Amino acid sequence: MAIDYESKLPLYYQLKEEIKKNILNGALKEGDLVPSEHQLSAQYNISSTTVRRALNDLVHENLLERRAGKGSFVRMRRVQMDLRKVISFTNNMKEMGLVPSARVLEKRIIPAKTSVRESLGLKKDARVVKLDRLRLANETPMMLETRYIRMDLCPGIIEQDLSTSLWALFENKYGHKPYRHSQTIRIVTISAKHAHLLGVKKDFPVYLLKGVTYLQDSQAIECEESLYRGDKYEITLEAIANSL
Repeated sequence: MAIDYESKLPLYYQLKEEIKKNILNGALKEGDLVPSEHQLSAQYNISSTTVRRALNDLVHENLLERRAGKGSFVRMRRVQMDLRKVISFTNNMKEMGLVPSARVLEKRIIPAKTSVRESLGLKKDARVVKLDRLRLANETPMMLETRYIRMDLCPGIIEQDLSTSLWALFENKYGHKPYRHSQTIRIVTISAKHAHLLGVKKDFPVYLLKGVTYLQDSQAIECEESLYRGDKYEITLEAIANSL
């Protein structure tokens, strides 16, 4: 990057525009770590205050994002959540050119609570696998999910590797291919505990998605309660107007 110290343009503005140019032309890619304030200050012989102003402007322009204790990264574009499509998180991220991953926070067998029994069509004494996972794209936290899985349709699933795509596991291991997914979405604010896991502040707005996954024979195989980062997703839906 080139800085012209004789130019009438402020140094912070020149630095900002150089970084922006490298983002827009692909030299800096989504998820890339930008050099630190100290590194940029030393490299271009400008003050840390000047560097900080340039980086702050890029954050405000939604080109960079700061991660506590890690630095400034090129911001990922928002993921399109198309409510018309039945698609797994893994495939959705791959469609966006991102690398999906998951961290299993907890998995255990529990008695199904009333709402889960009703969603899955289970009897009063039924037990399910409760799975809590943090889902990431390019190592950026995207969503927190809690899923309740039917053990009768997926025997021994708790012993499986649950850090990969569950829908692929349903199909490849148990022969149950997800066919449709009903869901409701509303905006809520996040608790301090969940905010820490998602890398956002307490009371940050997130999408709360409650959904049920069905097989082609209309049996429900799982249900979920997931929190999607409001700054990482855009929800799309196409509707056909009725004639007047």
